[in-house]
Amino acid sequence: MKQFKGIAANIDMPVLGLVSRNPFSLSRCGQVLVSEGLSLLAKGFSGVITGEIKDKTSQAHVKLTDGSSELVDGDCVLIDKDGMVTVVWEKHAPMNPLLLTEACDCQCLMCPQPPKVHEKRLTETAKKILNLVKVGDDQTICLTGGEPTLLKEDFFAILELIGNKHPNSNVMMLTNGKSFADFQFTKRFVQTRPANFISCVSMHSDVDEVHDRIVGIKDSFYKTAMGLQNLARFREKIEIRVVVNRLNAQRLEAIANFIQRNFPFIYHCAFMGMEITGLARDNYEDVWIDPYDYRDQLSKAVKVLSRANMYVSIYNLPLCLLKSASWAYARKSISGWKKDYVLACESCSKKEDCCGIFTTSGLHLSPHIQSIL
Repeated sequence: MKQFKGIAANIDMPVLGLVSRNPFSLSRCGQVLVSEGLSLLAKGFSGVITGEIKDKTSQAHVKLTDGSSELVDGDCVLIDKDGMVTVVWEKHAPMNPLLLTEACDCQCLMCPQPPKVHEKRLTETAKKILNLVKVGDDQTICLTGGEPTLLKEDFFAILELIGNKHPNSNVMMLTNGKSFADFQFTKRFVQTRPANFISCVSMHSDVDEVHDRIVGIKDSFYKTAMGLQNLARFREKIEIRVVVNRLNAQRLEAIANFIQRNFPFIYHCAFMGMEITGLARDNYEDVWIDPYDYRDQLSKAVKVLSRANMYVSIYNLPLCLLKSASWAYARKSISGWKKDYVLACESCSKKEDCCGIFTTSGLHLSPHIQSIL
């Protein structure tokens, strides 16, 4: 998410609102005014992003010298007491993630969002965002965590809210799938979820011991497999995500065979390059492998699924690290706010078709990144 650091004044509680540059707006509650200065016209707005700090006012505002020009009317921003302005919903983004919880019942070695104790404010903030924003026909709401299904009643409340407030929206959820091993939970989920919904389930190996080592919790493989089967009983739309790392990189063809034989009902399978941040950075020596070194295995894996007439994609990997035969499966998948290109990319003939690299990965990049002429 885009973040900008400012200087806050009169902000005792976080301020959430839609960006507006219209000081004459009649719907001021739930809006954050963006203006060069602070005047009486700002009265009634939930907060103001401005270029100055005024002591003789009770108006909640933040002085932001850089970043306000990047805010678009209709974006939803969260202003914290420390002056941090976070864009929690981008009006023109094709997909917007809603972080429902940081709690998780896995401890994945390569997780970019390390598990934490659940904070109720995340769930409440997500509900407020959903009540404020307008979801475009070409936009997707992405429910993420942590593990969203662990919220139980709050999870179902959010599903109902989306169904009532945004009934025609596209919704995806990132999940480890283990909660769906409970048939009654799955049944209630199917009865509650919005109409256009896809469950993106992480499965990182065809071997239980390897999968469980990657996710850090014993018996996770069997619970995820049972969850997939239960979702399939209700003919749910399912995506399987395989995050490629040192522990499974040489099994990609075997994983693809396992998926097409045991889960032929899935809508989509995605092989994903790692984002080297969070636990992936902490466990770098255990999980890192240069994508260039598994490009042959990846090419074989996508071929297995494609020949089985299954929809398959490659996420988060630059084209120069893939075999040319795999380019047709590569997607521009990295979120715009954390996507970049290195100097070698400037002269690349495929730059416009390439996903680029994660800025969050820092210097942890393949030495084989190069321009394609």
